[in-house]
Amino acid sequence: MDICQITPDAPQCTAAKEINFGEEAKKKVHAEVYAVEQQYVIKAQRLEIMPYWAFTLNDQFVSHDAPGLALNYYITQVLAVGVNGNWYGGLNANSDFNFQNRRAARVAVPLNDYQASGDLNFTYVPMYGKFAGFGDFIFNYDAFLEGGVGLIRTEPIPVIDPDNRKFTWNNLVNFDVGIGVRIFFTRWLAAVIEVRDIMFFDKLENLTIASGSTTLSINNPNNPLNPSTWYSDNHPFTNDVQLQVGVSLFLPTSFEYRLPK
Repeated sequence: MDICQITPDAPQCTAAKEINFGEEAKKKVHAEVYAVEQQYVIKAQRLEIMPYWAFTLNDQFVSHDAPGLALNYYITQVLAVGVNGNWYGGLNANSDFNFQNRRAARVAVPLNDYQASGDLNFTYVPMYGKFAGFGDFIFNYDAFLEGGVGLIRTEPIPVIDPDNRKFTWNNLVNFDVGIGVRIFFTRWLAAVIEVRDIMFFDKLENLTIASGSTTLSINNPNNPLNPSTWYSDNHPFTNDVQLQVGVSLFLPTSFEYRLPK
């Protein structure tokens, strides 16, 4: 068979070269294929419900474990605004180390119980990825940063003068920052692990006991029953570092890509 090229002057024809497909198949192919995969989970305009359990990491004298709940609404794929709260009531526990320290060294450490905390948070998701596990199953994950401001309720535990001091709960402003990872099992369910630092200026029990008699006027600074003598003048900066483990549920549970393949 001839191949002809039409020109203004006259057709020019050349003999077609016979193609040996067997030889062609043996040639090395240097091909590059770029695959652009759609994101496994679309979070934009979805509500995240995250129940979790928080464990205290950095206090060797008293633990402040708590159940918690976070609600986050994703404005975009990477940015969310939300609230979260912890309930510590009835779950604070003094450590054996604290008891042994007081008995052996005769040193009392001012301690506080926590009742509850709540924060307004902003979340930013800078990283996505996936890994293989359990054979060929692919897990998708993302990492997020979080920060916000809120309130925490604390109450000193009367260990210096427990006979005369009866503390009440104090509302304190706190700031929190955290970093966490979500591992997705489905497009709406994920496991979450996060480390969060709740920071605030705490109010502690005074290490000094008023030296006067309890028969004095209640407003007398020498009366041990005067509440103004119970608190320390020093309000230390406190870090409550927590490990939070929970699950993340996204609603609605399904979504559609705007440009499906």
